[in-house]
Amino acid sequence: MVDLWAVAGPILVLDIANPVLLAAVILSMTSAKPYANTFALITAHTLSYTIVGFLVVYGVAELLELVLSPAMQRLQNPEPEDFVIGLLVGLLLIRIALRWKTDPPHPSDAPPKPSKSGPVAAFMFGGVVSFVGIPFAIPYFAFVNQLMKIDGPLVPANLVLYNLLYAVPFLMVPAAVALFGRSAMPVLERINKAVERYAAYIMPGLLGVAGLVLVADALTFFITGQGLI
Repeated sequence: MVDLWAVAGPILVLDIANPVLLAAVILSMTSAKPYANTFALITAHTLSYTIVGFLVVYGVAELLELVLSPAMQRLQNPEPEDFVIGLLVGLLLIRIALRWKTDPPHPSDAPPKPSKSGPVAAFMFGGVVSFVGIPFAIPYFAFVNQLMKIDGPLVPANLVLYNLLYAVPFLMVPAAVALFGRSAMPVLERINKAVERYAAYIMPGLLGVAGLVLVADALTFFITGQGLI
């Protein structure tokens, strides 16, 4: 278990850097029922995340292996046309990265009006935020992959523990407002803007790097007859 968390700790820190959930939590704190709505949102997100983890570990693993096995064999033994496709995809990714708009949205001068939605709507919104972000939850799936290497009752316990620890930093937002009052909101909003500003560069950067790797792999194959990957 110590070995598991030696790997899971850094993964968790990377996974927590979720600007979408942080923005949703801060927005929820401006609603008419800030604490109830925020708790419902975080609960739904954590529950959805946990359910997806259990599905991958216990329900979808064999199905994914069956579906992905042919693709993995093709990746291990690529054909020349695969490098042509890789070159085109790489160029497309580079183009998308270069044209990506990284300017953060300019906030309105007028303060936002508190939302009148209740905990039920916030709970549903939390589930939506979670499931929409699942395809991009690479750190989470990296942890689940590590979890699948161990056996026994420790698997569900560690999965639940991971998701509870994931929720803690976001629960600190309403805790900070409860301790310091509404004066904490400007600080939280500045933190949210900083996260949004830097997060705006993460996706185009990743796309650009992936595109460059694919282009280099294809060009190396065309020149030497063997790809880089």
